[in-house]
Amino acid sequence: MFTLRTVLLALVGAVAVSADYYIDPNSVDLLTRRFWCNNQLSNCPIICAQTAPPPILSNTCDPETLTYGCVCSDGLQPNMSEYSLTLPFHTCQQWGTQCVKACGSDNACSSSCRQDHPCGAQNPTKVTATLSTTSATATGAGSSSTGPAVFNGLGDGSSSPAKVPGSGASALEFGKAYGLAVVGASLFAGLALGL
Repeated sequence: MFTLRTVLLALVGAVAVSADYYIDPNSVDLLTRRFWCNNQLSNCPIICAQTAPPPILSNTCDPETLTYGCVCSDGLQPNMSEYSLTLPFHTCQQWGTQCVKACGSDNACSSSCRQDHPCGAQNPTKVTATLSTTSATATGAGSSSTGPAVFNGLGDGSSSPAKVPGSGASALEFGKAYGLAVVGASLFAGLALGL
């Protein structure tokens, strides 16, 4: 059931891709833009699940206009440009490709297009992670373990660890396998589309 809050969040959540990496949607074929939107729609729930339980309040992507919305159940919108295989990631990649093409034979210009404008996860914030640390005493001997911890936040520096009983290697291994499956499926779909 839609509430006024849900409708307002959906409207606010539909945003254009960053102006820094604007591309004309018509400069990319519609099939490719649909692939980008499928990646965006698949990754929104995964990213939101790191900080808020389902349901997602808004998860939209329009391949015609290259706009999207991703609002988690807590009302927060993750910064999708910090993640790979999202609409901002694909748009940034395309922006780089168009920048290189516009440079022509100027190698310094072409290099700058990619090196000065990286796309996706460069130094991703681990929102949900188990943490075990060892600290040395003043004499350099001994250690203490804080045990498993979960970091809450969306990469704005306000995350704080919280103890999580029962978390461990099995959850971490599941996350690694699931992430590998998402990347593998996206790469396979890209190859099938001839990208």
